[in-house]
Amino acid sequence: MILSETVIQGHRSLVLEPPIIPPGAPVILVLHGLGTNGDDLEPLCGEMDLPPCRFVLPDAPLSLPGYPQGSFAWYDFQVHDRREIEKSREYLFKVMDRFANDPNLRPEPGKTKEPTPLILMGFSQGGVMALEAGLNYKGQLKAIVSMSGYMPDAWATLTRAEAPFETPILLVHGKQDPVVPVDGSRKAAEELEKAGYKPELREFNMPHTITEDSLGAVSAFLKKIIS
Repeated sequence: MILSETVIQGHRSLVLEPPIIPPGAPVILVLHGLGTNGDDLEPLCGEMDLPPCRFVLPDAPLSLPGYPQGSFAWYDFQVHDRREIEKSREYLFKVMDRFANDPNLRPEPGKTKEPTPLILMGFSQGGVMALEAGLNYKGQLKAIVSMSGYMPDAWATLTRAEAPFETPILLVHGKQDPVVPVDGSRKAAEELEKAGYKPELREFNMPHTITEDSLGAVSAFLKKIIS
C-alpha cells in the first residue's frame, strides 16, 4: 500500500491505497476519536484484510488547547455544540466529494466516469461523525460503520437524512465501555429503526477500544459490502 497526504480546507488527510486501483473500488473514510488524528487508526486498514480499496483518514478540524500537538476533535464533547458538529460534517462532505470525484482516476475504456462509492467508518467521536455525515451525504454511499459511537441529537441527524433506507449500517460497541456507555449505540439503533433504517448492532465484552473480535466483525461486514 502507498501512503500519502493531501490537504483539504487546510486540514490533512492520510491516503492509503494500492499501487493499482481497480475500477469501482470504494473509498473508505476512517474517522478517529477525540484527541488523536488520522495516524491513530491507520493500522486498522491493513488488519481488516479487505479487497483492494482506498483508505482516507482525515484529521478532525478542531485543535485541542492543552493537548499534545496533533490532537484534534470533531466537536466539543462537553457541550455537544450542534453548530460544531454540522461544521465538521460540512468539512467531511468536502473530503467525500473530493474522493468520490477524484480527477486522477480514469474510467475503463469505453465507459463513462461515475462517482466512486464511499464507505464511512469511525471510532468514538469518529463514529458519531460517520453516522452524521453518512446519513446526510447527498452522494453515493455504500455503508456506515460506527464503533463505540452514539447519536447526540437523533432528530437533527435524521430529520433530513439523505441516505436510502437500505443503506447498510453497522454499530459496534463494548458492553463495559466507561467512556461512551453501550446505551449510546443501543439508542442510536432504536432511532435508526424508527426512521426506517435497518442497523445491525454488535456488542462485545470490551471497554472503550477496538479488539480483534470487534474489528473482525467490521471486516466481515465490509467484505460483504465490497464484494
